[in-house]
Amino acid sequence: MAKKPNFLLKFAHNHDSSTLMTAEIRLYQRPQWIFFDLDDTLWDFASHSLESLAFIYENFPEPAQRFSTFEEFRDTYHSHNSLLWQLHAAGKISSEFLRSERWRATLFPEAEPTSPPKACATIDSAYLEFLAKHPGTLKGAGKLLRSLSHDYMLGVLSNGFSATQYAKVYNSGLWKRLTRIITSEEIGIQKPNPEIYRYAVAATGAAGTPTMVGDNPDTDIIGALRAGWKAIWLNPLKKVFPYSDSVLLSEGINPELFLGSAECLDEVEKIIRSQ
Repeated sequence: MAKKPNFLLKFAHNHDSSTLMTAEIRLYQRPQWIFFDLDDTLWDFASHSLESLAFIYENFPEPAQRFSTFEEFRDTYHSHNSLLWQLHAAGKISSEFLRSERWRATLFPEAEPTSPPKACATIDSAYLEFLAKHPGTLKGAGKLLRSLSHDYMLGVLSNGFSATQYAKVYNSGLWKRLTRIITSEEIGIQKPNPEIYRYAVAATGAAGTPTMVGDNPDTDIIGALRAGWKAIWLNPLKKVFPYSDSVLLSEGINPELFLGSAECLDEVEKIIRSQ
């Protein structure tokens, strides 16, 4: 007997044998795809990153040697890391440079960026390994994916480092409801470049107009809209969407593709199912 393709096994996983025929019918009808950003959209990056930085401060001598408090170390790291991720998203620096430079700039500012101390690689590996072990997701993530997986194909589209993102998905149990994970590191294209969204369509055979759900309007949302996708902004802080209808129209984007913002994941499902 020929082995069933993974996407059919996915439906079989989510339904008992009595409803497998329904699953096959849905497969024939090519259900819509919904892609999620991972960090701070499904997986609780903010909390786990803080815990991982505390682990580094407590277990490596360099942070305490340079900073008198953990808070000073944390804030300095965040300042450098945030800027480097912006450059990375713009395609101006490699992931390898980002991973070493954030520690060099924080802990060894006297060293040249082109010659970071070996401790940078050691600390970065320890940080990422500790980070990826955390299982915690944002409130409602598991419930949301479980509910949507009955009617949609679900994937992750992330700018994060591949090995770390896969480990997060596995350790958190999110993999049980996801059909495909795509990372920018794997294909060499960063969000918000529309090409990563077009790649996702080609790689999955997504029918119709996919929907992107993410917490970052400048990478997750505007990138998806530029690619002709629908998009939902996870916006727990209730910020104002930075791209007005007139700005979207000036870029040739139909404002109706932006489905709105949601304060929590429960609201995300309501928006999706109202379409």
